[in-house]
Amino acid sequence: MDRPSALDLAFLDLDADRAPMHVGWTLRLEGAPPTLSALRRHLDGRLDAVPRFRRRLARPPLGLGDPHWADDPAFDVARHVHHVRVPAPGGTAELRATASVLLSTPLDLDAPLWRLHLVDGLADGWAVVGQVHHALVDGVAAVELALALFDGLAPQSTDGWVPARPPAVGRQAAVAASRRVAGAAGLARGALRAAAGGRASEALREATRAAESVVRPAPPTALRGGRTRRRAVAWAATPLDAVREAGRRHDATINDVLLAATTIAMRAALERRGERPAAIKALVPVDVREGEHVDGNRISFVAVDLPVREEDPARALAALRRRTAAAKRRGDARPLAALAEAAELLPAAPRRSLTRAIAKAASFSLVVSNVPGPPEHLSLLGRRLDAILPMVPLLDGQALTIGAISYAGRLQVGVAADELAMPDAVELARDLERAFDALRVAPAPAPPPWQARARVRRDRGSRLQPAASRQTVPLSETT
Repeated sequence: MDRPSALDLAFLDLDADRAPMHVGWTLRLEGAPPTLSALRRHLDGRLDAVPRFRRRLARPPLGLGDPHWADDPAFDVARHVHHVRVPAPGGTAELRATASVLLSTPLDLDAPLWRLHLVDGLADGWAVVGQVHHALVDGVAAVELALALFDGLAPQSTDGWVPARPPAVGRQAAVAASRRVAGAAGLARGALRAAAGGRASEALREATRAAESVVRPAPPTALRGGRTRRRAVAWAATPLDAVREAGRRHDATINDVLLAATTIAMRAALERRGERPAAIKALVPVDVREGEHVDGNRISFVAVDLPVREEDPARALAALRRRTAAAKRRGDARPLAALAEAAELLPAAPRRSLTRAIAKAASFSLVVSNVPGPPEHLSLLGRRLDAILPMVPLLDGQALTIGAISYAGRLQVGVAADELAMPDAVELARDLERAFDALRVAPAPAPPPWQARARVRRDRGSRLQPAASRQTVPLSETT
Protein backbone atom coordinates (compact mmCIF):
# COMPACT_ATOMS: atom_id res chain seq x y z
CA MET A 1 0.00 0.00 0.00
CA ASP A 2 1.20 3.48 -0.86
CA ARG A 3 0.33 5.24 2.37
CA PRO A 4 0.84 8.98 2.88
CA SER A 5 2.64 10.03 6.04
CA ALA A 6 0.94 12.03 8.78
CA LEU A 7 2.78 15.09 7.49
CA ASP A 8 1.49 14.45 3.95
CA LEU A 9 -2.06 14.24 5.31
CA ALA A 10 -1.52 17.36 7.40
CA PHE A 11 -1.41 19.44 4.23
CA LEU A 12 -4.77 17.99 3.20
CA ASP A 13 -6.12 18.74 6.69
CA LEU A 14 -4.97 22.36 6.31
CA ASP A 15 -6.40 22.80 2.80
CA ALA A 16 -9.05 25.51 2.97
CA ASP A 17 -11.09 27.54 0.52
CA ARG A 18 -8.94 30.62 1.19
CA ALA A 19 -5.74 28.57 1.35
CA PRO A 20 -5.42 25.78 -1.23
CA MET A 21 -2.31 23.82 -0.30
CA HIS A 22 -0.67 23.27 -3.67
CA VAL A 23 2.94 23.92 -4.63
CA GLY A 24 3.15 25.79 -7.92
CA TRP A 25 5.67 26.74 -10.55
CA THR A 26 5.96 28.58 -13.85
CA LEU A 27 8.41 27.23 -16.42
CA ARG A 28 9.74 29.54 -19.16
CA LEU A 29 10.87 27.70 -22.31
CA GLU A 30 12.48 28.70 -25.59
CA GLY A 31 11.19 28.14 -29.10
CA ALA A 32 7.77 27.56 -30.57
CA PRO A 33 5.23 25.91 -28.25
CA PRO A 34 4.29 22.28 -28.91
CA THR A 35 0.72 21.26 -29.53
CA LEU A 36 -1.37 20.32 -26.52
CA SER A 37 -1.65 16.74 -27.75
CA ALA A 38 2.14 16.45 -28.10
CA LEU A 39 2.65 17.66 -24.54
CA ARG A 40 0.02 15.26 -23.24
CA ARG A 41 1.61 12.30 -25.04
CA HIS A 42 5.06 13.25 -23.75
CA LEU A 43 3.90 13.50 -20.14
CA ASP A 44 1.68 10.43 -20.27
CA GLY A 45 4.64 8.37 -21.46
CA ARG A 46 6.71 9.34 -18.41
CA LEU A 47 4.19 8.92 -15.61
CA ASP A 48 5.50 5.46 -14.76
CA ALA A 49 8.37 7.35 -13.09
CA VAL A 50 5.92 9.34 -10.92
CA PRO A 51 3.19 6.78 -10.07
CA ARG A 52 1.39 9.07 -7.62
CA PHE A 53 0.46 11.30 -10.55
CA ARG A 54 -2.02 8.54 -11.52
CA ARG A 55 -3.27 7.98 -7.97
CA ARG A 56 -5.93 9.64 -5.88
CA LEU A 57 -6.46 9.57 -2.14
CA ALA A 58 -8.69 6.66 -1.10
CA ARG A 59 -10.37 6.70 2.31
CA PRO A 60 -11.48 3.24 3.54
CA PRO A 61 -15.16 2.83 4.45
CA LEU A 62 -16.12 3.09 8.12
CA GLY A 63 -12.57 4.17 8.96
CA LEU A 64 -11.29 0.59 8.62
CA GLY A 65 -7.74 1.43 7.70
CA ASP A 66 -5.81 4.56 6.82
CA PRO A 67 -6.08 6.82 3.78
CA HIS A 68 -3.78 5.64 0.99
CA TRP A 69 -2.87 6.49 -2.58
CA ALA A 70 -4.76 4.20 -4.98
CA ASP A 71 -4.64 4.05 -8.77
CA ASP A 72 -7.46 6.10 -10.29
CA PRO A 73 -9.29 3.75 -12.69
CA ALA A 74 -10.66 6.79 -14.55
CA PHE A 75 -7.28 8.46 -14.96
CA ASP A 76 -6.90 10.43 -18.20
CA VAL A 77 -3.95 12.74 -18.77
CA ALA A 78 -6.29 15.09 -20.66
CA ARG A 79 -8.02 15.91 -17.36
CA HIS A 80 -4.73 17.21 -15.98
CA VAL A 81 -2.95 18.91 -18.90
CA HIS A 82 -4.71 21.94 -20.38
CA HIS A 83 -4.05 24.90 -22.66
CA VAL A 84 -4.42 28.64 -22.20
CA ARG A 85 -3.43 31.54 -24.45
CA VAL A 86 -2.42 35.01 -23.35
CA PRO A 87 -3.25 37.98 -25.59
CA ALA A 88 -0.38 38.18 -28.08
CA PRO A 89 2.24 39.46 -28.02
CA GLY A 90 2.37 38.55 -24.33
CA GLY A 91 5.23 39.53 -22.08
CA THR A 92 6.22 38.95 -18.47
CA ALA A 93 3.29 40.99 -17.13
CA GLU A 94 0.75 38.95 -19.10
CA LEU A 95 2.37 35.67 -18.06
CA ARG A 96 2.45 36.76 -14.44
CA ALA A 97 -1.25 37.70 -14.53
CA THR A 98 -2.17 34.37 -16.13
CA ALA A 99 -0.07 32.39 -13.65
CA SER A 100 -1.69 34.28 -10.78
CA VAL A 101 -5.15 33.19 -11.91
CA LEU A 102 -4.16 29.58 -12.59
CA LEU A 103 -2.29 29.20 -9.30
CA SER A 104 -5.27 30.58 -7.38
CA THR A 105 -7.48 27.72 -8.59
CA PRO A 106 -7.72 24.75 -6.17
CA LEU A 107 -7.11 21.19 -7.31
CA ASP A 108 -9.87 18.57 -7.37
CA LEU A 109 -9.21 16.64 -4.15
CA ASP A 110 -11.08 13.59 -5.50
CA ALA A 111 -8.66 13.15 -8.43
CA PRO A 112 -4.88 12.80 -8.77
CA LEU A 113 -3.57 15.99 -7.19
CA TRP A 114 -1.81 17.81 -10.02
CA ARG A 115 -2.51 20.02 -13.01
CA LEU A 116 -0.51 21.63 -15.83
CA HIS A 117 -1.35 24.41 -18.31
CA LEU A 118 0.53 24.99 -21.55
CA VAL A 119 0.68 28.77 -22.04
CA ASP A 120 1.22 30.22 -25.51
CA GLY A 121 0.75 33.64 -27.10
CA LEU A 122 3.99 34.91 -25.56
CA ALA A 123 6.23 37.10 -27.69
CA ASP A 124 9.28 35.13 -26.56
CA GLY A 125 8.92 31.38 -26.15
CA TRP A 126 6.18 29.64 -24.17
CA ALA A 127 5.47 28.50 -20.63
CA VAL A 128 4.03 25.77 -18.46
CA VAL A 129 2.18 26.63 -15.25
CA GLY A 130 1.91 23.65 -12.92
CA GLN A 131 0.42 22.70 -9.55
CA VAL A 132 0.97 19.69 -7.28
CA HIS A 133 -0.71 19.37 -3.91
CA HIS A 134 1.62 19.66 -0.93
CA ALA A 135 0.26 16.30 0.26
CA LEU A 136 2.23 14.72 -2.60
CA VAL A 137 5.48 16.66 -2.40
CA ASP A 138 7.59 19.10 -0.48
CA GLY A 139 9.96 21.41 -2.32
CA VAL A 140 12.77 18.89 -2.72
CA ALA A 141 10.42 16.11 -3.86
CA ALA A 142 8.71 18.48 -6.30
CA VAL A 143 12.04 19.11 -8.04
CA GLU A 144 12.98 15.42 -8.08
CA LEU A 145 9.63 14.29 -9.46
CA ALA A 146 9.44 17.10 -12.02
CA LEU A 147 12.85 16.13 -13.41
CA ALA A 148 11.41 12.80 -14.53
CA LEU A 149 9.12 14.66 -16.95
CA PHE A 150 11.93 16.35 -18.89
CA ASP A 151 13.75 15.00 -21.93
CA GLY A 152 16.17 12.17 -21.32
CA LEU A 153 15.70 11.97 -17.53
CA ALA A 154 13.24 9.04 -17.43
CA PRO A 155 12.55 6.18 -19.83
CA GLN A 156 9.61 6.60 -22.18
CA SER A 157 6.94 4.03 -21.34
CA THR A 158 5.76 1.95 -24.29
CA ASP A 159 3.35 -0.35 -22.47
CA GLY A 160 -0.20 0.65 -21.73
CA TRP A 161 -0.93 1.49 -18.09
CA VAL A 162 -3.39 -0.72 -16.20
CA PRO A 163 -4.65 0.50 -12.80
CA ALA A 164 -3.99 -1.82 -9.89
CA ARG A 165 -6.91 -3.19 -7.92
CA PRO A 166 -7.28 -1.65 -4.45
CA PRO A 167 -6.46 -3.86 -1.45
CA ALA A 168 -9.33 -5.50 0.40
CA VAL A 169 -10.80 -3.59 3.34
CA GLY A 170 -9.60 -6.27 5.77
CA ARG A 171 -6.08 -5.98 4.40
CA GLN A 172 -6.19 -2.19 4.81
CA ALA A 173 -7.27 -2.50 8.45
CA ALA A 174 -4.53 -5.04 9.17
CA VAL A 175 -1.84 -2.83 7.59
CA ALA A 176 -3.03 0.19 9.59
CA ALA A 177 -2.95 -1.77 12.86
CA SER A 178 0.50 -3.24 12.21
CA ARG A 179 1.93 0.16 11.30
CA ARG A 180 0.65 1.69 14.53
CA VAL A 181 2.05 -1.17 16.61
CA ALA A 182 5.42 -0.90 14.87
CA GLY A 183 5.41 2.89 15.22
CA ALA A 184 4.57 2.75 18.92
CA ALA A 185 7.32 0.20 19.51
CA GLY A 186 9.82 2.39 17.68
CA LEU A 187 8.89 5.45 19.74
CA ALA A 188 9.11 3.41 22.95
CA ARG A 189 12.58 2.19 22.02
CA GLY A 190 13.68 5.73 21.27
CA ALA A 191 12.33 6.94 24.62
CA LEU A 192 14.13 4.14 26.48
CA ARG A 193 17.41 4.93 24.71
CA ALA A 194 17.04 8.61 25.59
CA ALA A 195 16.33 7.75 29.22
CA ALA A 196 19.26 5.30 29.41
CA GLY A 197 21.58 7.88 27.90
CA GLY A 198 20.38 10.61 30.24
CA ARG A 199 18.93 12.61 27.33
CA ALA A 200 15.27 12.54 28.34
CA SER A 201 15.34 15.93 30.05
CA GLU A 202 17.44 17.39 27.23
CA ALA A 203 14.97 16.10 24.63
CA LEU A 204 12.12 17.65 26.60
CA ARG A 205 13.93 20.99 26.72
CA GLU A 206 14.56 20.81 22.96
CA ALA A 207 10.89 20.11 22.27
CA THR A 208 9.77 22.92 24.56
CA ARG A 209 12.20 25.39 22.97
CA ALA A 210 11.15 24.42 19.43
CA ALA A 211 7.46 24.72 20.25
CA GLU A 212 8.01 28.10 21.92
CA SER A 213 9.89 29.44 18.89
CA VAL A 214 6.95 28.58 16.61
CA VAL A 215 4.07 29.74 18.84
CA ARG A 216 5.80 32.86 20.20
CA PRO A 217 3.65 35.73 18.83
CA ALA A 218 5.03 37.40 15.74
CA PRO A 219 4.78 41.21 15.57
CA PRO A 220 1.39 42.29 14.14
CA THR A 221 1.90 43.51 10.58
CA ALA A 222 0.06 43.47 7.27
CA LEU A 223 1.70 40.08 6.68
CA ARG A 224 -0.83 38.43 8.96
CA GLY A 225 -3.75 39.61 6.86
CA GLY A 226 -4.59 36.88 4.35
CA ARG A 227 -8.21 37.29 3.30
CA THR A 228 -8.68 35.55 -0.05
CA ARG A 229 -7.46 32.60 -2.10
CA ARG A 230 -6.60 34.93 -4.99
CA ARG A 231 -2.83 34.91 -5.38
CA ALA A 232 -0.56 37.51 -6.91
CA VAL A 233 2.71 35.98 -8.07
CA ALA A 234 5.89 37.82 -9.03
CA TRP A 235 9.44 36.76 -9.76
CA ALA A 236 13.01 37.82 -9.14
CA ALA A 237 16.36 36.36 -10.19
CA THR A 238 20.04 36.85 -9.44
CA PRO A 239 23.29 35.12 -10.52
CA LEU A 240 23.98 32.13 -8.29
CA ASP A 241 27.74 32.76 -8.29
CA ALA A 242 27.12 36.24 -6.89
CA VAL A 243 25.03 34.78 -4.07
CA ARG A 244 27.76 32.22 -3.32
CA GLU A 245 30.43 34.92 -3.32
CA ALA A 246 28.41 37.12 -0.95
CA GLY A 247 28.03 34.13 1.34
CA ARG A 248 31.74 33.28 1.14
CA ARG A 249 32.79 36.81 2.11
CA HIS A 250 30.58 36.67 5.17
CA ASP A 251 31.06 32.97 6.04
CA ALA A 252 27.37 32.44 5.30
CA THR A 253 25.30 29.94 3.31
CA ILE A 254 23.15 30.55 0.25
CA ASN A 255 20.13 30.23 2.52
CA ASP A 256 21.55 32.91 4.85
CA VAL A 257 21.95 35.25 1.87
CA LEU A 258 18.37 34.55 0.78
CA LEU A 259 17.11 35.34 4.29
CA ALA A 260 19.18 38.54 4.34
CA ALA A 261 17.78 39.62 0.96
CA THR A 262 14.28 38.87 2.25
CA THR A 263 15.00 40.97 5.35
CA ILE A 264 16.14 43.95 3.27
CA ALA A 265 13.19 43.64 0.88
CA MET A 266 10.67 43.29 3.71
CA ARG A 267 12.08 46.40 5.37
CA ALA A 268 11.21 48.36 2.22
CA ALA A 269 7.78 46.70 1.89
CA LEU A 270 6.86 47.43 5.51
CA GLU A 271 8.07 51.03 5.27
CA ARG A 272 5.70 51.53 2.31
CA ARG A 273 2.95 50.65 4.79
CA GLY A 274 4.32 52.91 7.53
CA GLU A 275 5.35 49.91 9.64
CA ARG A 276 8.72 49.55 11.39
CA PRO A 277 8.81 46.49 13.63
CA ALA A 278 12.15 45.51 15.14
CA ALA A 279 11.88 42.06 13.57
CA ILE A 280 9.47 39.75 11.81
CA LYS A 281 9.40 35.97 12.12
CA ALA A 282 10.03 33.69 9.16
CA LEU A 283 9.23 30.00 9.10
CA VAL A 284 11.97 28.18 7.18
CA PRO A 285 11.40 24.59 5.93
CA VAL A 286 14.28 22.19 6.61
CA ASP A 287 14.86 18.99 4.66
CA VAL A 288 15.14 16.02 7.08
CA ARG A 289 15.45 13.24 4.50
CA GLU A 290 17.39 10.12 5.32
CA GLY A 291 18.38 7.60 2.68
CA GLU A 292 16.68 7.57 -0.70
CA HIS A 293 13.23 9.00 0.15
CA VAL A 294 12.02 11.16 -2.73
CA ASP A 295 8.26 11.49 -2.86
CA GLY A 296 6.11 12.83 -0.04
CA ASN A 297 7.04 15.32 2.65
CA ARG A 298 10.26 14.96 4.64
CA ILE A 299 10.51 18.42 6.15
CA SER A 300 10.55 20.17 9.48
CA PHE A 301 10.53 23.89 10.24
CA VAL A 302 12.75 26.40 12.00
CA ALA A 303 11.63 29.87 13.11
CA VAL A 304 14.09 32.67 12.33
CA ASP A 305 13.70 36.33 13.33
CA LEU A 306 14.48 38.70 10.43
CA PRO A 307 16.03 41.98 11.71
CA VAL A 308 14.05 44.28 9.41
CA ARG A 309 15.06 47.44 11.31
CA GLU A 310 18.74 46.85 10.50
CA GLU A 311 19.78 49.28 7.75
CA ASP A 312 23.20 47.82 6.93
CA PRO A 313 23.06 44.76 4.60
CA ALA A 314 26.30 43.27 5.98
CA ARG A 315 25.12 43.51 9.59
CA ALA A 316 21.75 42.01 8.66
CA LEU A 317 23.49 39.06 6.99
CA ALA A 318 25.84 38.62 9.96
CA ALA A 319 22.90 38.56 12.38
CA LEU A 320 21.07 35.95 10.31
CA ARG A 321 24.20 33.82 9.96
CA ARG A 322 24.52 33.73 13.76
CA ARG A 323 20.86 32.87 14.23
CA THR A 324 20.74 30.06 11.67
CA ALA A 325 24.03 28.62 12.95
CA ALA A 326 22.65 28.61 16.49
CA ALA A 327 19.45 26.89 15.30
CA LYS A 328 21.54 24.17 13.63
CA ARG A 329 23.67 23.65 16.74
CA ARG A 330 20.58 23.35 18.91
CA GLY A 331 18.88 21.01 16.45
CA ASP A 332 15.72 23.14 16.36
CA ALA A 333 14.26 21.09 13.50
CA ARG A 334 14.45 17.75 15.36
CA PRO A 335 11.54 18.08 17.81
CA LEU A 336 9.01 19.11 15.15
CA ALA A 337 10.16 16.23 12.93
CA ALA A 338 9.67 13.88 15.89
CA LEU A 339 6.17 15.28 16.45
CA ALA A 340 5.31 14.51 12.83
CA GLU A 341 6.51 10.94 13.33
CA ALA A 342 4.47 10.59 16.52
CA ALA A 343 1.36 11.75 14.67
CA GLU A 344 1.60 8.56 12.59
CA LEU A 345 0.12 6.72 15.59
CA LEU A 346 -3.11 8.72 15.62
CA PRO A 347 -6.35 7.85 13.82
CA ALA A 348 -7.68 10.37 11.32
CA ALA A 349 -9.93 12.50 13.55
CA PRO A 350 -7.44 13.13 16.39
CA ARG A 351 -4.63 13.68 13.88
CA ARG A 352 -6.69 16.27 12.01
CA SER A 353 -7.59 18.06 15.25
CA LEU A 354 -3.93 18.11 16.33
CA THR A 355 -2.80 19.44 12.94
CA ARG A 356 -5.30 22.27 12.93
CA ALA A 357 -4.57 23.17 16.56
CA ILE A 358 -0.83 23.42 15.83
CA ALA A 359 -1.45 25.53 12.72
CA LYS A 360 -3.74 27.85 14.69
CA ALA A 361 -1.18 28.21 17.48
CA ALA A 362 1.74 28.85 15.12
CA SER A 363 2.62 32.51 14.73
CA PHE A 364 4.87 33.74 11.93
CA SER A 365 4.97 36.51 9.36
CA LEU A 366 5.99 34.63 6.22
CA VAL A 367 7.52 31.41 4.89
CA VAL A 368 10.93 31.51 3.18
CA SER A 369 11.86 28.31 1.34
CA ASN A 370 14.96 27.40 -0.67
CA VAL A 371 15.62 24.14 -2.57
CA PRO A 372 18.51 23.16 -4.84
CA GLY A 373 17.64 22.64 -8.48
CA PRO A 374 19.48 21.18 -11.46
CA PRO A 375 22.78 22.93 -12.27
CA GLU A 376 22.51 22.38 -16.05
CA HIS A 377 19.87 23.45 -18.56
CA LEU A 378 17.04 20.96 -19.17
CA SER A 379 14.78 20.59 -22.18
CA LEU A 380 11.16 19.64 -22.74
CA LEU A 381 10.14 18.31 -26.14
CA GLY A 382 13.44 19.58 -27.50
CA ARG A 383 12.90 23.15 -26.21
CA ARG A 384 15.36 24.51 -23.66
CA LEU A 385 14.04 25.36 -20.19
CA ASP A 386 15.13 28.91 -19.35
CA ALA A 387 13.65 29.44 -15.89
CA ILE A 388 11.89 27.67 -13.02
CA LEU A 389 9.77 30.16 -11.05
CA PRO A 390 8.41 28.60 -7.84
CA MET A 391 5.31 29.31 -5.76
CA VAL A 392 5.05 28.23 -2.11
CA PRO A 393 1.47 27.93 -0.78
CA LEU A 394 0.05 30.20 1.92
CA LEU A 395 -1.59 28.92 5.09
CA ASP A 396 -5.00 30.35 5.93
CA GLY A 397 -4.51 33.82 7.40
CA GLN A 398 -1.04 34.32 5.91
CA ALA A 399 -0.33 36.92 3.24
CA LEU A 400 3.10 36.09 1.85
CA THR A 401 5.54 33.31 0.96
CA ILE A 402 8.92 33.48 -0.76
CA GLY A 403 10.35 30.43 -2.52
CA ALA A 404 13.72 30.08 -4.23
CA ILE A 405 15.32 27.45 -6.44
CA SER A 406 18.75 27.36 -8.04
CA TYR A 407 18.79 26.46 -11.73
CA ALA A 408 21.46 26.67 -14.42
CA GLY A 409 23.57 29.32 -12.69
CA ARG A 410 20.77 31.53 -11.36
CA LEU A 411 18.79 31.73 -8.16
CA GLN A 412 15.14 32.08 -9.18
CA VAL A 413 12.79 33.52 -6.54
CA GLY A 414 9.00 33.38 -6.55
CA VAL A 415 6.80 35.70 -4.49
CA ALA A 416 3.25 34.52 -3.71
CA ALA A 417 0.97 36.98 -1.95
CA ASP A 418 -2.63 37.39 -0.94
CA GLU A 419 -3.91 39.70 -3.69
CA LEU A 420 -5.87 41.92 -1.30
CA ALA A 421 -3.44 42.04 1.61
CA MET A 422 -0.30 42.55 -0.51
CA PRO A 423 -1.09 44.13 -3.87
CA ASP A 424 2.57 45.20 -4.25
CA ALA A 425 3.98 41.70 -4.96
CA VAL A 426 5.75 42.95 -8.10
CA GLU A 427 7.42 45.77 -6.19
CA LEU A 428 8.49 43.30 -3.51
CA ALA A 429 10.16 41.16 -6.22
CA ARG A 430 12.05 44.26 -7.37
CA ASP A 431 13.01 44.91 -3.73
CA LEU A 432 14.47 41.40 -3.58
CA GLU A 433 16.61 41.96 -6.68
CA ARG A 434 17.87 45.26 -5.25
CA ALA A 435 18.62 43.49 -1.97
CA PHE A 436 20.69 40.81 -3.70
CA ASP A 437 22.61 43.59 -5.49
CA ALA A 438 23.28 45.31 -2.15
CA LEU A 439 24.54 42.08 -0.60
CA ARG A 440 26.73 41.43 -3.64
CA VAL A 441 28.77 44.59 -2.95
CA ALA A 442 28.50 44.64 0.85
CA PRO A 443 32.05 44.58 2.27
CA ALA A 444 33.08 41.80 4.61
CA PRO A 445 32.74 42.87 8.24
CA ALA A 446 35.88 44.16 9.93
CA PRO A 447 37.31 41.78 12.56
CA PRO A 448 36.68 42.75 16.19
CA PRO A 449 39.52 44.76 17.82
CA TRP A 450 40.87 41.82 19.86
CA GLN A 451 41.12 39.69 16.71
CA ALA A 452 42.86 42.48 14.77
CA ARG A 453 45.42 42.94 17.61
CA ALA A 454 46.09 39.19 17.72
CA ARG A 455 46.64 39.12 13.98
CA VAL A 456 49.15 42.02 14.21
CA ARG A 457 51.08 40.23 16.97
CA ARG A 458 51.10 36.98 14.95
CA ASP A 459 52.32 38.74 11.80
CA ARG A 460 55.03 40.58 13.78
CA GLY A 461 56.25 37.33 15.31
CA SER A 462 56.35 35.66 11.92
CA ARG A 463 58.51 38.45 10.47
CA LEU A 464 60.96 38.26 13.40
CA GLN A 465 61.37 34.44 13.17
CA PRO A 466 64.60 33.37 11.32
CA ALA A 467 63.84 32.03 7.88
CA ALA A 468 65.80 28.80 8.49
CA SER A 469 63.64 27.93 11.50
CA ARG A 470 60.32 28.25 9.67
CA GLN A 471 58.69 24.97 8.73
CA THR A 472 56.45 24.33 5.77
CA VAL A 473 53.41 22.15 6.47
CA PRO A 474 52.38 19.98 3.51
CA LEU A 475 49.04 20.99 2.07
CA SER A 476 47.68 17.48 2.60
CA GLU A 477 48.08 17.91 6.35
CA THR A 478 46.06 21.12 6.50
CA THR A 479 42.98 19.95 4.55
